[in-house]
Amino acid sequence: MLVSILSLGAGAVGQLVETAMREKGASFAALLISPKGNAEAFLTGIARNPDAESTIREVAALAEIDAFSIFDLNGEEVFSSRSERYKWLLRDRPGGLRSGDRLSRQVIERPGEWQIVYDDGSSDPSVITPLIRDGRTIGFVSIIAGMTEDRRAYRSTLLGASLSLFAVLLVATGIPLLVYLRRQKKMNEADERIHFLANHDPLTHLFNRTRMQEETDRVLATSRATREQMAFLFIDIDGLSEINDSLGQVQGDELLRIVARRLTSVVDRNDLLGRIGADDFTVLHRRLGGLNDLSALTRRIVDAVSEPVELAGQTVTPRISIGVAMVPKDGRTHSELVKHSELALMHHKAMKSGDFATFDPFMDEELFRRRQIEALLRAALEEDGFELFYQPIVSGDGSLLLGFEALIRLRDGEGGYVPPSVFIPIAEARGYIKAIGTWVIREATRQIAAWPQELFVSVNLSAVQFRDGDLVDIVRSAIEAAGIEGRRMEIEVVESLLLERSDNILTQLRELKSLGISIDMDDFGTGYSSLGYLWRFPFDKLKIDQSFMKAFEEGERNVPQIVETIVSMAHHMGMKVTAEGIETEAQVTLLRGAGCDQLQGYLFGKPMAADRVAGEILAKYRVGRQLDSGVPRSIALVG
Repeated sequence: MLVSILSLGAGAVGQLVETAMREKGASFAALLISPKGNAEAFLTGIARNPDAESTIREVAALAEIDAFSIFDLNGEEVFSSRSERYKWLLRDRPGGLRSGDRLSRQVIERPGEWQIVYDDGSSDPSVITPLIRDGRTIGFVSIIAGMTEDRRAYRSTLLGASLSLFAVLLVATGIPLLVYLRRQKKMNEADERIHFLANHDPLTHLFNRTRMQEETDRVLATSRATREQMAFLFIDIDGLSEINDSLGQVQGDELLRIVARRLTSVVDRNDLLGRIGADDFTVLHRRLGGLNDLSALTRRIVDAVSEPVELAGQTVTPRISIGVAMVPKDGRTHSELVKHSELALMHHKAMKSGDFATFDPFMDEELFRRRQIEALLRAALEEDGFELFYQPIVSGDGSLLLGFEALIRLRDGEGGYVPPSVFIPIAEARGYIKAIGTWVIREATRQIAAWPQELFVSVNLSAVQFRDGDLVDIVRSAIEAAGIEGRRMEIEVVESLLLERSDNILTQLRELKSLGISIDMDDFGTGYSSLGYLWRFPFDKLKIDQSFMKAFEEGERNVPQIVETIVSMAHHMGMKVTAEGIETEAQVTLLRGAGCDQLQGYLFGKPMAADRVAGEILAKYRVGRQLDSGVPRSIALVG
C-alpha cells in the first residue's frame, strides 16, 4: 500500500511539473507575441527597441526560466538565450546564440495550439509551444525552467500527504485487519483445539478411545493383506483410585501424565498408543517378532512405569497389570481386541504372575460368570439379599465361647452361595463395597444384640469404608440402633489399609476405639512390614493368619517358635492374640502352650447362619460368667 501511494505521489509530482511548464510556456509565448514582446525582432534579428531583449530576459528570469530558444516557421533555431552546448564558454550573450538546432517536421506541422513538455524527473524540464498571432503561426518557442526547488517542494508536500494518507488508511484498514487476523488466528487455534480434543485425550495427549479405534481398525484392514503379526496390550494402573483418594485428584492426574510419557518412551515408533479409560491404556504393537519380542516389550513397559515417582511429597511406585490379545488369532477388529485383552488383564490382576497374561478362550466364560455375579450383587443391594454367617471364637483352651466373626454370604440363585473370594473383588471393582460394608455393620450389631451380653461380634472393614470420613458415624449409629455397648463389637482391618499411612485413617481408628470398640489387625504375619504399624495404630488384638496353622500341619519346624514370638510380643504391647484356621487338637495344644488368647476354626464350628448359631453353637455352650475386672467375658462349653 505504501509503495502504491509513493508511486502515485511520484506521478503526481511529474504532473504538477508538467502543468507548471505548460503554464510557463503559454505565458511566455503570450508575452513574446504581445506588442512588448517583439517576437519579430527575435525571428528576424532586427529590433526596433534595443531594450526588448533585456526586458524579455528579465521577465524570463522572474518566471524562473533558465533559457529559451526561438525557432522560425521552418523550425530553424534563430535565437537562444543560452546554449547548454557552449555554457562552458559563454553563459549569456546579448543578441543570443544560434546552435543550429531545428525542430522536426512532425512538430512544426502540427496544427493549432499545442505544447510538448519534456521532463525526465531529474533535470530541468522543457516545453515547446507555437507562437500564434491572429490565428497564424509565426514561429516556435522552447523554454527550459529551473524547477528543482519546485520539484523538491512538490515531492516534500506530496510525501507528507502520502504518509498522512497512508497513516489514515492504516488506521482505517489496518486496525480492522489486525482484529480480523487476530480473530482468524483464534478461530484457527480453536479449530485445531477442537480437532485435537476430538482425537486425543486432553490429559495425556495420547489417542482417545475413538481415534485409537479408528487407527487400529485402519491398521488391521491392511494387515489382512500383509498378514502382519501384532499384539494388542491392555494396560491398567493398579490402585489409581486409592492415590486419588489419599493424595487428591491433581496428583492422580499427574501420575497419569507420567505413565503416559513413560509408555511413549518405550513403545516402538510405529506402534499405536492411546488412553481409553480413567486408568486404562492400550498399545497396538506392530511387527511382532514372536513371544520373546512380546515378553521384552512388556518387561520394558513394566520397568519404565514402575520407577518411583514423588507426588505431594510422598514416594509412589506405580504398578500395572497387562492383558494381551494376539492379532489375528484373538481378534480382527478393535472391539474384539479390547474385549479379549481386557479379559486377559482381569486374569492377570487375579493371578499376579509374570509381566502379562495372554487371552485364552476360557476367559470368556469367566467374563460371563463375572457379569452374573455383578447382577446378583446389584439385586442383593436393592432387595437386602445378603446374609451373614457367624463363626465362633473361643478362649485359648477351647472351653469358653467369646464371640463370633461375621462373614458375608451371597446366594447364587441356585441354592448355593458365591464365595466371598469371588464376589468381594467384583464388588470392589464396581464400587459396591461401602454399601455392603455398611449393611454388614448394621446387621451384625442387630444380631449380636439378640444373643447373650457376654458375646461380641467381629466385622471386617475395607479401606473403601474409611475414605469418606463417615465410618465412625455409621458404626455409632449401628450400635445405638441395636442398643448394645461398644465393647460388644470388634473391627478387623488388614495391613494394606495401613500402607496409606493416612492421618485421617488413624483419627477414625482412634474415634472407633473411643466408642469402646476393639481394633484388630487381621492376617498378621503375612505382610512385609506389619511390625512397623503396631506402635502407629491403637490395636487391641492381633489375628494370626491361618497360613501358620497350615504350615504347622505340613511339618514346618519353625512355626511354634514364630507363634510364641508373636504372642509374647503382643502381650508385652498389651494386645490379645487370636489364631485362625484351627482344625486339630494338636494345633490347640500348640497355641495353648504359646499362651494364645483366642482360637477360631472349623474345630469349634464352621461359619453358619444366625438361626443355626442359636440352635447349635449357643446350645453347645452353657451360660456362665467369667469375671475380669467385673466385666462378663464368656460362655462356658457344656460338657
